[in-house]
Amino acid sequence: MFGTNEKFDLTHAVYARSGSAYYIIENYYTHLLQLSTYKPGAWLSSTPYLFDIKLLRDGVEMKYEYFGDPGSLRLDCDGGWAEFIFTEYDYMRVHGSGVTLRIELDPAVPALGTSACHGVCRFADNSVQAVFGTYGKLLYRPLLGSVETDCPRSAEKNAYEKVIIDLVPDADGCFDAAVHETMTEFDNIDIPYISVDQLKKEGWNSYNSFKSNYRAPAKGYEKLWDYAIHTVWARRVKTSGYFKSPMIMMHYEYLGEAFSWQQSYNGMSMMGDPREGWREICTMFEYQNEQTGQLPGNVGFMGPNAGIQPPIQGFALDFLIRKAGDSFLTPSECERMYPKFAKWADFWTTYRSAGRGDDVTAINNPNDSGWDDATIFRDGFPAVNPDLIAFMILLLEAVGRLARGCGKLELADSWQARSEKLLRTLIDEFWDGDKFVTYARGKKVESMSLACFQPIMLGSRLPTHIIDRMTEQLLEEGNFLCEMGLCSESLKSPLCSFGTSTFVSGRVVAPAQIFITAGLHLAGRKKEAAMIARRFCDTVKERGCILGFAPHDYYPLTGEKADITPGPVASDGWPWSSWSACNTLTMITCIIPEGEE
Repeated sequence: MFGTNEKFDLTHAVYARSGSAYYIIENYYTHLLQLSTYKPGAWLSSTPYLFDIKLLRDGVEMKYEYFGDPGSLRLDCDGGWAEFIFTEYDYMRVHGSGVTLRIELDPAVPALGTSACHGVCRFADNSVQAVFGTYGKLLYRPLLGSVETDCPRSAEKNAYEKVIIDLVPDADGCFDAAVHETMTEFDNIDIPYISVDQLKKEGWNSYNSFKSNYRAPAKGYEKLWDYAIHTVWARRVKTSGYFKSPMIMMHYEYLGEAFSWQQSYNGMSMMGDPREGWREICTMFEYQNEQTGQLPGNVGFMGPNAGIQPPIQGFALDFLIRKAGDSFLTPSECERMYPKFAKWADFWTTYRSAGRGDDVTAINNPNDSGWDDATIFRDGFPAVNPDLIAFMILLLEAVGRLARGCGKLELADSWQARSEKLLRTLIDEFWDGDKFVTYARGKKVESMSLACFQPIMLGSRLPTHIIDRMTEQLLEEGNFLCEMGLCSESLKSPLCSFGTSTFVSGRVVAPAQIFITAGLHLAGRKKEAAMIARRFCDTVKERGCILGFAPHDYYPLTGEKADITPGPVASDGWPWSSWSACNTLTMITCIIPEGEE
């Protein structure tokens, strides 16, 4: 799947496995593979906990090629090879022949030196432990061959001059080792080790089993389907640390955390097994504040974050039910989740109330709506924005659905009535005849953001004349529509920007595509939705599952060159992410097939 001679290498994607904390990425400049873990939550561009992977023959560093699949990542050089096998057992297996495998500490910022390493020691069984403070510990246990160290310490600097761990072959030229990792203390590691063949088989079995969560893709997207599923599967964590159940992280190397609304994006894509999709939507409620009803913005191995992300759960649940049925919403499930969803809705109508005496919300932070740097916020805060109101309409409806599912009929009617009233308010007060508008401090904001069209997610709940007008504008070439899909800011806008420092003020980003295409699809505009989805997914098919794309290297309105940084940097398009992958999966398994003639 990922390799030196494959369509996609590891300069943008990482090599990882469901249930393992390890990841490997190719350095964009040196082309050495590098090893780290997601648990500390450190960014690749600044982490001191990063290791170069080298192959040596007779002390000479060899150039290698590599290939990775769900079973293993293999490195080949002249006269030898090494293979990394990630597992769900808190260790990886590394074996090889004809070479010494070197794992050398090489921080992302050279000035950090070896500061991450607090100590290296050898035990009686010839295993070697390396301690990295808040970054955890590694234990190298030889099964064939030996583990050798080159870690001279400078008394003057009170630090190691270098930290090198070598897995050295035995007399037959072979080595095999288990490398354990922990964030606390090693426990119960005196275990019988499974054979490398069985471990590789387990990786493939896990990946193939995970595929059953998804429907088959539209014709022509079979390989993209594999890559997208692998991207999600590889970022799926097991229950460990602060993860109370399996969740799906954004990245390993930058945002190594499970974000609130991304659990819902992932859930709504799982139409092959909607029960798992529903479980995924519900995961963030395991961290709900019992007093306020707030959900954290994200959860990492080290704990939850007190930030907040928009209430996407109603949208995700509605789409999942419309496309896969509601058999997973048993009375017991509705009874379990109704109070949690109700508290979440109450949080928004209480702590984000616009003060009107109804369910209209106002926010003081763009993260609350998800449109970080969009022009709908150009006039400041508090902002009353229709994209968030659309989320609330669907969340209130979802609470009513859950209430009805567990027999709370009067409550169900009340929640549904609130949803319908908020819908009427959205149409009557926020539709200006051309688009939905945001108000800041009581005044209309002049914006050409795609956020103004996000209420299309309400589908057929909207009047036909609004659906028609929005569809007309969305399909206008050179407005929002480009060869890659929909730009997050109109290309006709003087504020359109898709340079290095921007996110949703011009770039073609995955979340916006799913809001609009799912909405058009539910509004009966299936062919139009499929056309937009195809443009985005065709781009992903060629360039990978990254979050956003610059539609041009210049601005059509002025001809000015855009500030686009080459290479896989976090601020410019982002590397491969589960966010893009799950949105892509929804489009190629549902939006595109149903919109085809």
